[in-house]
Amino acid sequence: MAPWRPPTYHSRVTSVVQRLARTWRLPAASELMGMLPRRQLASFWLALFSSFAILGFVMDIMERARQPWPLLALNVVVSGAFAVAFGMAGIARTARPARYAVLVVTYFPYVFLAPRWFTMLPEAPPGRLLFDGFGIMLTVIVGYLSFLYFINVAAARYLRAQAEISLARDIHRVLVPEIRRTIGDYEFFGWSVASGDVGGDLVDLVETDAGWLGYVADVSGHGVGAGVVMGMFKSAVRTRARSGGAIGGLLGDVHQVLMPLKQPQMYVTVACVRGGSDGVVECAVAGHLPILRVRDGAVEEVTSPQLAIGMIDESTFTSCQVESKPGDLFTVLTDGLVEVFDEARQELGFDWAKRVLGESGTAPLASIADRLISGARQHGAQLDDQTLLLIRRG
Repeated sequence: MAPWRPPTYHSRVTSVVQRLARTWRLPAASELMGMLPRRQLASFWLALFSSFAILGFVMDIMERARQPWPLLALNVVVSGAFAVAFGMAGIARTARPARYAVLVVTYFPYVFLAPRWFTMLPEAPPGRLLFDGFGIMLTVIVGYLSFLYFINVAAARYLRAQAEISLARDIHRVLVPEIRRTIGDYEFFGWSVASGDVGGDLVDLVETDAGWLGYVADVSGHGVGAGVVMGMFKSAVRTRARSGGAIGGLLGDVHQVLMPLKQPQMYVTVACVRGGSDGVVECAVAGHLPILRVRDGAVEEVTSPQLAIGMIDESTFTSCQVESKPGDLFTVLTDGLVEVFDEARQELGFDWAKRVLGESGTAPLASIADRLISGARQHGAQLDDQTLLLIRRG
């Protein structure tokens, strides 16, 4: 091991500059500046310039208005220009400590050395203090009006975005309602809790002439984009489900429909359960957590893993037949319900969900769902959409 050495002067200065860079780094402002067009950004830089150009007139007043006119103009321009430079360094996507260091070691020497480059006037010219006062008022007014214009432009864009998100949120509520139904011998309960304004999870129940199809899907990513893909996926599944056939064929057809309609990096994980009047259910998963069957307190995984929908072009899907007896509970949940971490970064885990289901017995489905969601909330903060579907044969 190398012997410890005290930090050098250069390393201490570098450390201080790096801390200042982290302090003044403004990631949200950087994203905002990247979204706005240059013409609208001009008002922001003008406001910043005017707000600090005041220092040029203040310096003249501190010198009892004896600065020569070139020095006064230079101080006004340099003060505003350095304010813009510091703002650009803080808002830049990659704020480098060297930028701050260069600005600091350039500006402060200028403040002390610039007056020595010029000869001060013996006395203040007539009307100079009045000129400085008008200059301060003018720069304040220009900075104020420029900030107001910039805030108005940014607020308008923000309100438009919020209106679109609100609309997407309302559409999401319509597409993913809570499920409380009974079809034949089977009782269903399901819900989806989004981690943000618009979620990418989906729980759905489709009733057909041949029986029913319940499924849970999870679109990769978050936000409006995932919500749009989720809506397309639900429409495709509901349309294809009415044609009958095995779940494997249904997933294959939906996969072919969805592939050209999404971004290349997006995919959908799904777990499906189809039942009818013969007491046998058909199950399949694609990139999803296994479907669980709970019978007499024993919890069993009844599906085999497959690739997610929309991941690889040439993908095929299969399903399996699973026996269903009175009292059996089939459970489908997304990873957002078990991938929850506490303060010590300990994951809640899939085994925890199995244990809760095994201990639930004949409790009402809503009570089982409450136990799962309350356990997840007590363990840690919600980081992902959380979705659940419970199916019990009564």
